[in-house]
Amino acid sequence: MQIKVQIDTKALKTRTQREAKRLAFSTAQALNETAKEIQTAERVNLDRKFTVRKAGFLYRLIKITAFASPRRGRAFAEVAIDPTKKRVLLGLFEKGGEKEPAKGKSVAVPLTGGPARPSFGQPVQEEFTFRKLRFRRHRTKTGKVQWKGEHRTFIIPSLGVLQRVGGKAKSSAAKLIYAFQRRPHLKALLDFTEIAVRTFNREWEEQFRRAYRR
Repeated sequence: MQIKVQIDTKALKTRTQREAKRLAFSTAQALNETAKEIQTAERVNLDRKFTVRKAGFLYRLIKITAFASPRRGRAFAEVAIDPTKKRVLLGLFEKGGEKEPAKGKSVAVPLTGGPARPSFGQPVQEEFTFRKLRFRRHRTKTGKVQWKGEHRTFIIPSLGVLQRVGGKAKSSAAKLIYAFQRRPHLKALLDFTEIAVRTFNREWEEQFRRAYRR
């Protein structure tokens, strides 16, 4: 004896598709919320590890560069240090490295306590940036080349930028305000990857539960 059975699977297919869609959107939402938590944790870490002189600029460097999106077929979210900014050193602090000179063979390091950087927590004073000092080439009577700038500054290539203080030119003393260094070493301080992994492990499960319940 044969029993012929017909099953209408339309409702099951509809429900399965609906659940698959719900799962995809919940996963994307949870990934994006977790990425936001990672971004916050990375920014808090900056305050812990560094003396932040321009907090707004540094915070903006830590960006969510990609959001998860089922519509776009993107099953991941990405948090990174903004790769579009030139001459940004923050990423080098992850593994450590050397700061390359922007120009020439040496890096000009402003000395704390001088007019360029009165205290460690301050950025370089605008009037003492290289652009504002406007160094110009001069040749002495003996044929020697000198570079002189605003605020009675001058360059000694083997040493750095100095500023004359006190009396007139020949009798005045000079103090060092920038020291020239060949590729200063940057320590591995950032722990960007470790913080991202730790934050993900803490946040992901709860973020997914919240998203799926909605």
